Amino acid sequence: MLKPIISLFSSVGGGPLERLHDALKKDGCNAQMCTAFSPESWRRLFSKGASARLAARALSFGLYPLGALAKALKSSACTFTGPARRKSVLIVSTNPFFLPHFLLLTRALHRSSVIALMYDMYPDALEVAGKSHPLFTKLWTKANKALLKRADAVVYLGDEMRKAAESRYAVNPLTAIIPTGAKIDEFRATRSVLDKELIAFFGDKCVFSYVGNFGLMHDSSTLLEAIPAFLEKHREDAVFVFASTGPETEKLKIALQDDESIRFLGPLEDDAWVELIQRSHVSLVSLKIAARHTSVPSKVYSALAGGNVILSISPKDSDLAQLIETEDCGIRVEPGDVAACVEAMKRLSKASQRSAFATNVARAAKKNDISMLSEHWQEIIESIEQNSVRTWSQLRYDTIKRSVDILASSVALVALCPILLATAGAVAMTMGRPILFSQERPGLDGRPFKLRKFRSMALAKEGEGAETDGVRLTKLGKFLRATSIDELPTLWNVLIGDMSLVGPRPLLTQYLQRYTTEQARRHEVKPGITGWAQINGRNAISWEKKFEHDVWYVDNASLWLDLRILWMTFGKVFSRKDIAHQGSATMPEFMGSE
Repeated sequence: MLKPIISLFSSVGGGPLERLHDALKKDGCNAQMCTAFSPESWRRLFSKGASARLAARALSFGLYPLGALAKALKSSACTFTGPARRKSVLIVSTNPFFLPHFLLLTRALHRSSVIALMYDMYPDALEVAGKSHPLFTKLWTKANKALLKRADAVVYLGDEMRKAAESRYAVNPLTAIIPTGAKIDEFRATRSVLDKELIAFFGDKCVFSYVGNFGLMHDSSTLLEAIPAFLEKHREDAVFVFASTGPETEKLKIALQDDESIRFLGPLEDDAWVELIQRSHVSLVSLKIAARHTSVPSKVYSALAGGNVILSISPKDSDLAQLIETEDCGIRVEPGDVAACVEAMKRLSKASQRSAFATNVARAAKKNDISMLSEHWQEIIESIEQNSVRTWSQLRYDTIKRSVDILASSVALVALCPILLATAGAVAMTMGRPILFSQERPGLDGRPFKLRKFRSMALAKEGEGAETDGVRLTKLGKFLRATSIDELPTLWNVLIGDMSLVGPRPLLTQYLQRYTTEQARRHEVKPGITGWAQINGRNAISWEKKFEHDVWYVDNASLWLDLRILWMTFGKVFSRKDIAHQGSATMPEFMGSE
């Protein structure tokens, strides 16, 4: 099969994604870069005032996503034959932050695989900056859950970032950790473009530099105190240069710009920032404690590629800290530990001390060179092509199934409202409150959700467990179970997307650890109100047989099979057969298969 078309999306060109594009092209991949701005035009707009910045943001957030969709539609113009494997792969960065969500939402149109490249996590970043609104947080949390579940693959910049995202949002079956990296060859240039006066300012002193954005994710307060304290006693040993923009830069500039050993340059053209890193000895990289799982500063990899030792101000459980300590390519201090920062500056200002890190810096740079990281990207793309790509017919089936779920559950909830109200009243009068039974159950990919049903049992007394279920099952409860009326509130779970009308029944969370690998495959689809196991024995068959039916459904799911299951379910409900396993109120606890 022909190699796929690989399209890389970021509203601003240059940087890590364009380096990846160049590396993929060099390796013979059919790659194309899709941007709205060059780095130069973006910097030029942002230097022209508020109106120009607003226009740039409007284009990046408004028109660029539509242009990205047009590019995706064009690159996916291919035929679908045989297994109908996808021939177009989109690597979509979070620039703008909603771009991966948008191209995933429109996947049924462009029919391309979507790899979400998580440069930044939102609303996490806004929460760190203190600018998050509760409504946006709630909406974007749901959007992230959908993205991380449904993307063909998800790539994070670091493992701590991954763990935090998966804990808060969702787990994708095809997940990778690939740093932004850098290109060592960029730092082998010999042409000088920096101002001669600046070069003279460096002299033969140790040059500490900060290059790149200095925003709300970064710690400036430690440097604000540490730099003056260091220069007070060691001014003859070092100078500091900030070629950066952002609110934290402004704080430093206001406080330190009058110091003759410190220079603030603002953003530099590509050749200039490369030369600055080449002429630097120590790169400053910082991260706030609150941002430890939200961001992985890409500047650290450029600094390593330029041969710089790293002075990292970062919390211990951050990916930045893990890099420094694992590779032993510099010194890490905790944010706020001014004394440790001053001591690190004192140590690294000595050439003999820096030389101890030289070999490790070179090794870390080589490991994170974009040519090496490109191989990991190609492995991800190959995995998608071989294992994770869903065909157009599967996408169509998913879309139709979800549409039917929404339509049927909403109509049923309205039409059955009299029965729901009558049942709620009967439960309240005979069993008291609560009316609904609510319990956490594992859904798609094992992620938990709250299942809701009408109560059919009296409340358990202290010390009573599952063995008393038969005794606590009331007469009304038996009737509700026999007629499946107790299941009607579950239609709400279908409407909000936790469940489907058809799928394996959602069981207890503790069973997750007891399944065999094959049995656990029942969670590859959404759980359902009814399923293949329900119409083929329900609770009268063994757990093992149930799971065989569930896995069979996973492998054979189709629209016609779903319709057949729904039709046969009505017969099962009216016949009232197979409601309980022999000797149990419903089913005995599943303890695992031998």
